[in-house]
Amino acid sequence: RFRNINNDTRNINNQNEQTNSNRYDVAEEAADLIVERVDVIDNAYVLTTDNNAYVAAELDTHRNGNNLNHKNDDLTDDVKNEISKIVKSVDNSIENVYVSTNPDFLDLANNYAGDVERGEPIEGFFEEIGNMIERVFPQNR
Repeated sequence: RFRNINNDTRNINNQNEQTNSNRYDVAEEAADLIVERVDVIDNAYVLTTDNNAYVAAELDTHRNGNNLNHKNDDLTDDVKNEISKIVKSVDNSIENVYVSTNPDFLDLANNYAGDVERGEPIEGFFEEIGNMIERVFPQNR
């Protein structure tokens, strides 16, 4: 299981107040709790901005059981609600939690989190993540 990002990333949001709405914080604690508490999730990344959290979740293909909607291998509403409660319990400023198992979003979140952890420049990711979020979560427009 990939270890999610360290807690120092919260400083990213505070570095430049003017671009704060274009920055995404990596919420390691929430991601770790999701993996620990939700059996069908093998790995997760949680990106937050303002009062929104975007969860990129990887399914545990060995234990999917009845927690998947088998028409499209997506998560059931019960699992999404459980993930939402976990994220909000870690950060009470979060009002909206969006969950996706889209592999492209998972890869992008993984790359972003890796660059944050290595201290590499992440500015190029903002537009890409924003575009991906609009595509994966059209209800958030």
